[in-house]
Order: sequence, then C-alpha cells, then structure tokens
Amino acid sequence: MDMYEDISSSQLNDMIKNKEKFILLDVRTKEEYETAHIPNAINIPLNNLEFQIDDLLPYEEDNIVIYCRSGNRSIMAASILSENGFNHLYNLKQGIVGYLNYL
Repeated sequence: MDMYEDISSSQLNDMIKNKEKFILLDVRTKEEYETAHIPNAINIPLNNLEFQIDDLLPYEEDNIVIYCRSGNRSIMAASILSENGFNHLYNLKQGIVGYLNYL
C-alpha cells in the first residue's frame, strides 16, 4: 500500500461539504499559515513535525489530509507520518495554491 493517497481540491471540497471526519494538517511555516489557510487546519510546520508528532497521536486512526503551498512539503510530511505509524494519509495535490484557485 502507498504511504498516502493524492486527492484533488475538488475531492477535499467534497469531504468538507459532506462533513466527513478528518484532520487537516498544514505543514507550511507559521507565517504562511497566518497569511492564508484552509479553515480548521492544524499548523505544524514540516521542520517541526518530527518533534511534534505526539500532538497528532490522538488522530492516528483518523484520515489526515496534509497540505502545503504546492504539494511538495506535504509529501515529505506524509512520509514522516507513515514512518510513525499513521496509515490514513492524503496529500492535497497542488497544495493550498491549487485549492484557493479551485474555490
């Protein structure tokens, strides 16, 4: 099984509209997050992820949608989470840039 599954902006939008249960993880910097983010996202910058992995343990069995600016850092984050036992990982293709353009 792949460590994560890519999802599109429209798939994420459907998940939000359908009130599916999932965690939204923004792995951009605090500054990027404060500029713009998807509502209800948890911000843990990629550089801090390994040190803050315990913050996500309550969500280990939940679906986690990971995003960054364009989709590169989120892939690295998915790899880190996968190595730490998280199995329900989704990477937002094209990141927040693609998502905001979609809306």
